[in-house]
Amino acid sequence: MYVITANNISKKYISGNDKNVLFDDMSLHVHEGEIVFISGDYGSGKTTLLKMIAAMTPPNHGKIKVLGKDLLTIQKRSDWRLKHIGFLTKEDSLIPYLTVKQHLLMGLEDTASDFELFSEDAKYILTMVGISEDQLNQFPESLTKVDRLKITLARVLMGNPRLLLLDELTSELNEEQRFELYRTIVEFSRLQNITIILTGENESCDIADRMLKLENGKLMEVNDNTKFILH
Repeated sequence: MYVITANNISKKYISGNDKNVLFDDMSLHVHEGEIVFISGDYGSGKTTLLKMIAAMTPPNHGKIKVLGKDLLTIQKRSDWRLKHIGFLTKEDSLIPYLTVKQHLLMGLEDTASDFELFSEDAKYILTMVGISEDQLNQFPESLTKVDRLKITLARVLMGNPRLLLLDELTSELNEEQRFELYRTIVEFSRLQNITIILTGENESCDIADRMLKLENGKLMEVNDNTKFILH
């Protein structure tokens, strides 16, 4: 089953007399539960591609279907996205004056006003991402960069997304921190059958089932240092 089918996608931006073509007749198919890593230089269109998949911006030509839905037919796209997709970037989205516990409680029903009333799923997620009870009353400034990303990831995973889009999430982490976060991501992908697309500039990603490179408006499949144009 394909979670994502993007067929013959074109995307361009026009500013005055300048036309910037990001994608030219590009296609992408992603299977359920697959982890796909997309590399590419700055400005190659990685973020735009993820935003198109998340129904945040439409293509100029072509069709994108996510979870069986033609994105152009979805009426309340923000509600649909919130229900089905987790979108994370490297930007720190935590609120400085809220504790870890308060961040985790955001969006829950009023009856779930204490950690003991969390659902079993939430407790499981917190444990899996390595957030201890000792950290629940800490503020973001006292946490490491990787721990802040883990908290943001935990919040997204509590929504049970079927598709996770991670835009250069690990670009500011060192190799050890990147491995730690990747390991967490893989565990959730395998156990919960979450489909994941990660992007980065020119780094590799050992956890990916498939590695692609976005170059000159085309997606190339990278295999043993050989690139093949998809479709």
